[in-house]
Amino acid sequence: MITTARYLPACPTAGVGGDWYDGIMLPDARICLVVGDVEGHSVESSAVMGQLRSAVLAYARENHGPAAILTRTSHLLAELDTELLATCCCVRMDVADGAAEVALAGHPAPLVRRPDGRVDALDVPADVPLGVHSATPYRTYETTLAPGSLLLLYTDGLTPGQSSEALAGVRTLLAAGGQDNERHLEGLADRLIATAPRPPERYDDVALLLARYERATPDAQHRSSRMEIQRHDLQGVRETRRFMRDHLGSWGRDAMTDDLELMASEVVTNALIHADSDVELRLRDYPDHIRLEVRDSDVSPPVPSSLSAAEEENAQAEHGRGLIIVDSLATTWGSSPSGRGKTVWLELSTRDGS
Repeated sequence: MITTARYLPACPTAGVGGDWYDGIMLPDARICLVVGDVEGHSVESSAVMGQLRSAVLAYARENHGPAAILTRTSHLLAELDTELLATCCCVRMDVADGAAEVALAGHPAPLVRRPDGRVDALDVPADVPLGVHSATPYRTYETTLAPGSLLLLYTDGLTPGQSSEALAGVRTLLAAGGQDNERHLEGLADRLIATAPRPPERYDDVALLLARYERATPDAQHRSSRMEIQRHDLQGVRETRRFMRDHLGSWGRDAMTDDLELMASEVVTNALIHADSDVELRLRDYPDHIRLEVRDSDVSPPVPSSLSAAEEENAQAEHGRGLIIVDSLATTWGSSPSGRGKTVWLELSTRDGS
């Protein structure tokens, strides 16, 4: 992933404003791309922007998805001593396979240039700005970008009023930005920022973030697959075992199948018993390890524990016993916050069997 960014304050002499951008590196070959816009371009706007930027950074590194990041940041803004609102675009992307999750808080949708030269806006619901109470939660749009795709996140200062003329100019520049080297990307960013109005006609800050998705290097490439299990559907454990056997077998990981199948069934069983939600399972095959992720709505972190005979009769005991199995078989494992729940993940090194 190659990225570059540009920023222009509304008032060049002031040097402060409410727009920001970030590229946040996350574990397991993922990146979170963020562009935000606090209304106004005053010292207060800049101060609020700093707080929101720090919050988004923290929530992203806690492994929250884009919608959850926006929800938490919106709650924070509503509690600050300010009347200012903000908009934000948040994209979390797996650079190994191009899978991307996008959520918007009243912000322009990202533009993407496809490898064949087509330019279009991602079809993402804008939802409400940060700081606005809404009964409707922020929504996440999922897509997969092909290698060679170019993504543009920007604030509305680049296209004042989202005018058709300004958008057409940006799209034309993106369509011509097909070369796949870093030097060309820097030149494209310069040309894009040059389309913004100049003072005194520029009344708003301008921020843009360009990201080109490249094919992963051979050492970084991996295969992945996912499945979903309906809430409380204990038959899903049987489907999980079949899912694990089928994919690990097709990937040539037969020697690891028994251990991974057992661990997957234990973690999925725990999720189905304790979480009042559907369960998502994602299996990833890296050159040096297999990674399994199980996401559910239960916020309680998993804790393995020794159990007495009497304790083994209840569901919580089964929960603890399953984690003891995971703890003994996995090379490493853990749990991370994920939206309104958590993701339990585990890894098994291919050096332990392949």
